[in-house]
Amino acid sequence: MIETDSHGQPLEVDDLDAEWLLDFAHEAEAEVRKAERRRLRVVLRWCDLNPAADDESRLSWGEQERVWDCDAWIGGEGVPAVAEFSAEKLAAVMRMSPAATTSLMAEALELRHRLPKIHARVESLDVALWRARRVAKATQGLSPEAAAHVDTVLAPVVDSVGPTRIDRAVAEAIALYDPASLEVAEEKVATNEWGLTLRHRRPGEGGQWAGTSWLGITGDTPTLQRLHDLITDTTAPSADPTDPADTDNERDLGVRQIEALGAVLDGLGAPRPRVRLNIDITSEDLAADTTQVGQVLGLGPATLAKIRGWLAGAASVSVLPVLDMARVDAIDDHDPPRWMRDLVTRRDTHCVFPFCDTGSPRCDLDHISPYVPIHLGGPPGQTHPGNLAPLCRHHHRAKTEERWTYHRTDHGDYLWRDQHGHSYAVTTHGTLELDAR
Repeated sequence: MIETDSHGQPLEVDDLDAEWLLDFAHEAEAEVRKAERRRLRVVLRWCDLNPAADDESRLSWGEQERVWDCDAWIGGEGVPAVAEFSAEKLAAVMRMSPAATTSLMAEALELRHRLPKIHARVESLDVALWRARRVAKATQGLSPEAAAHVDTVLAPVVDSVGPTRIDRAVAEAIALYDPASLEVAEEKVATNEWGLTLRHRRPGEGGQWAGTSWLGITGDTPTLQRLHDLITDTTAPSADPTDPADTDNERDLGVRQIEALGAVLDGLGAPRPRVRLNIDITSEDLAADTTQVGQVLGLGPATLAKIRGWLAGAASVSVLPVLDMARVDAIDDHDPPRWMRDLVTRRDTHCVFPFCDTGSPRCDLDHISPYVPIHLGGPPGQTHPGNLAPLCRHHHRAKTEERWTYHRTDHGDYLWRDQHGHSYAVTTHGTLELDAR
């Protein structure tokens, strides 16, 4: 493998001994920091070129997927307002998701305007950008005075601090400058975040799905401690290893804890879950004895043994008629019927905007050629599978407001174009950048 050193001289990496390789690694880190600084400067300039006209058009965290009920603006108090829809164009050329680009923009603004000492160390290449961003992410909710305190405390050591040190500095700043906010957080803000969240594993996320999901619980400490203790006490090993009631001691503790949680639910008389899954299998597959796999839309592969378990009573499962993916029926109404929505969301499994991976079941169905009501002169049959595509709410708005245009090809690809002439193709293989302008 041929590389060039900091002087532009070629070298063969595979021929380097340990001493030379360490020197080259040091040079490579310096080059990475230069590239990160260049990107930071580009992002900040992009923010400067896209100021918000008013508070109604400011970029907010609500534009990130799965947080549509959040209207908080990006950046901390005193950070210049940036226009909504400004992240998508930058995200596309950097081949990042809009959500990740929004975070980068917010943290870049935080560094420049509220953490100037840490920002200066990034500019001088003394600190890697990822370390500075970690601090910027933690300070966006602080007052200017509290953020300045964190900047002063951490700037000299930011190249070596971890999350614990950052959290400690933030807590100290709140205690010194925003004690009232801590009281508000305890009494109101924290309770607004209480609740349950259930997330299923996505295809390609940490291996096979295998029927595993995540349940998150946020609430008051005593209540959650009681639930934790109930489960752990149930699964605690007995003092006598020969106790026949403790024959599962060799089994994985996590498995026994989940089973104990199921026993708690059974004791409460909790109903069996109702599950609506789109599974690609045939009746012949389900009857087979061999190990086979079905595809569960939005979740990924599952063995037929797992699917048989669902059908046998592990959950309340509704079996729906087979969906004909070749249907092209058209209707005059704006809203598609259930079969048409199912067809489109199975055909396109995620938002078809460049680099967006929001699952199609959580997307709007957009009319690619805008729908014109019949009573306003629109033609019949505007709603059909070929004129529908899943777009997450934010990208649906971006298209509707004519900030982007796109169309669907005969092969099922989506060709997008922004206002600056950059073009992208969203295919089954991912997003491809086409020749610009």
